[in-house]
Amino acid sequence: MANFTERAIVETLNEMLKKHPIDKITVKDLTDECGISRNTFYYHFHDIYEVLTRSFLEQIDVLLEEHEGEESWEDTFHEGLSFLYENKMAIDHIYRSVNRDALDKFLDEVVYNYVRGVINKESGASFYKDKTLSLAADFYKNALLGAVLGWIEDDMKERPEELAHLYNSVFEGTINGLLTSIEKVV
Repeated sequence: MANFTERAIVETLNEMLKKHPIDKITVKDLTDECGISRNTFYYHFHDIYEVLTRSFLEQIDVLLEEHEGEESWEDTFHEGLSFLYENKMAIDHIYRSVNRDALDKFLDEVVYNYVRGVINKESGASFYKDKTLSLAADFYKNALLGAVLGWIEDDMKERPEELAHLYNSVFEGTINGLLTSIEKVV
């Protein structure tokens, strides 16, 4: 029952985000739309942002699972950017909301973990110091997040496939060179 209720809450919030900014959606609005009591909501979640985080975690996990082990970053970039583009209204509401720091923290962690996994796979991680791998993952994470957040800020004018190709061209084949450079100074 808990999984069914949580799923209904997450899906209802996803639908509401297509029409309203996150900071304009109240727990009362969500429970009314979902057909549950406030007590039921609070039994499963602390607040709207916990629901939002669950939603994004689930969607990102599915995306990353689908692309685990791929040689090219381009397909993963394309899928991720397409997800954002297809949910443009909801993403824009979240991006421009008062509590965007929750989104930033979440994206920071997810992108770091993904990039770290790619770096470990492509580099033969055991050859490099952990600090080197962490610095490289931070570098790529910050580059990707900066580019994606800039794209969102600019109203997602470029098509996802164009950006995916560009990002892939920039990152492809650069990991070992970056790790070697960092290793020299760490």
